[in-house]
Amino acid sequence: MVIDPVPCLWRCSVSGTDRTDRTDRTDICDSADRATTGQRRGCAGGATEQYDVGKALYVSKKCASCHGDHGDGNPKNPAVIGAAALPAKAPAGARLRASVTFATAKDVLDFVRTKMPIKEPGTLTDEEAAAVTSWMLAESKIDFAVKLEASTAGAIKLR
Repeated sequence: MVIDPVPCLWRCSVSGTDRTDRTDRTDICDSADRATTGQRRGCAGGATEQYDVGKALYVSKKCASCHGDHGDGNPKNPAVIGAAALPAKAPAGARLRASVTFATAKDVLDFVRTKMPIKEPGTLTDEEAAAVTSWMLAESKIDFAVKLEASTAGAIKLR
């Protein structure tokens, strides 16, 4: 299965339909859109670029060393991508996130900005934290069509 690289609704130039799914035809539609427009499908406000930056930062800032290459976590560290990721209430035994609730993208963004990376908390810039959070949310199929920033994140509900 190919994951849609853009966290928003798009119109497939192959089928002509509006799509939000991330099926195995995504790569076909993305290629056709690239051929038609000369660029990738995109959202207003730079969400596509932010996604790409976030994905690169996840690797370069060593997020994967704790949360796994695909963000699926492990017995010691929580998943940050997928259906089980970012639960509203912290799991039992969580120390770092003990009193933090994740209801909106702003909750996650604030947590990432102030608490991550675990060995160097607070070292991500606002833009880096927003990019990594944007990538995690998009990969978790949380749809939004704006560039993720502190001013827009509160309106993005996680469930």
